[in-house]
Amino acid sequence: MVTISQAAQLTGVAEHTLRAWERRYGVFQPSRTPGGYRVYGDDVLYQIRTMKDLVSTGLSPREASDEVRRLAATVPSAEPDAAAELIASLARLDATLAQRIIDEQFALRSYEAVVDDWLMPAMARVGSAWASGAISEAGEHLVAHVVMRRLAAAFDAVGPNPPTAPAIVGAPSGITHELGLMAFAVALRRAGVATIYLGSDVPPGAWAEAVGTTGAAMSVTAVPRRPDARRVAALFERLRVDHPGVPLAVGGQFQHLAPAGCPRLGHRIAGAARAVAQEPAGR
Repeated sequence: MVTISQAAQLTGVAEHTLRAWERRYGVFQPSRTPGGYRVYGDDVLYQIRTMKDLVSTGLSPREASDEVRRLAATVPSAEPDAAAELIASLARLDATLAQRIIDEQFALRSYEAVVDDWLMPAMARVGSAWASGAISEAGEHLVAHVVMRRLAAAFDAVGPNPPTAPAIVGAPSGITHELGLMAFAVALRRAGVATIYLGSDVPPGAWAEAVGTTGAAMSVTAVPRRPDARRVAALFERLRVDHPGVPLAVGGQFQHLAPAGCPRLGHRIAGAARAVAQEPAGR
């Protein structure tokens, strides 16, 4: 749980806007401390980011709040709390059960729906569980491996890239959190965009070389943590010099801290992939 000021920092939505959205539209309801202060969980933070992204596309706050409710309603309410079951399996380091829970979720709905509506929120809860000591660091590494293996299979299942200029997706030197990027790379391929996934901890020079070798139309990375902004900035500067016409788009929790010249992808993977696919460079 985080305070309203922390929620504002994490989502990029001002405190007064958070209060107004809560009061006028009731789309999300933070919990309250015994002293009456607002506190926000991972599920509410995810809804705030989704509403922010929808408003940025041109929807009114009222329309965006209705869409957030609709998206929440598409997740079957009769299901057990699969994220809680996943966390319990990680506490026991039960890789077989963790794999089964994740596979069951992917079988329930489309790739895009399960990633945006279950996987990303579930991974946020896993992070909170690790921070609170509910699971060990080994458990966090275990789930990352299980999920990355599942995403890699989905990436390969799309088939060969179309014969167009690709998008290069990865994380620059010093950034090892790549789950969201891999999930986005899969969505991008499913949207019809030729996609090359470089993985994590890629030196800026190697990335620039890859852009030149492949004739890439764009690059995509993420700012998953606040300190990662300077690492993305270093990559941006290298690509700006070597390939000034190739944009570096950014996603991730702290994407608002990336250089001003980086297009922001928002916090919903499916919508971002569709937006990239609709750009001339993505076709």
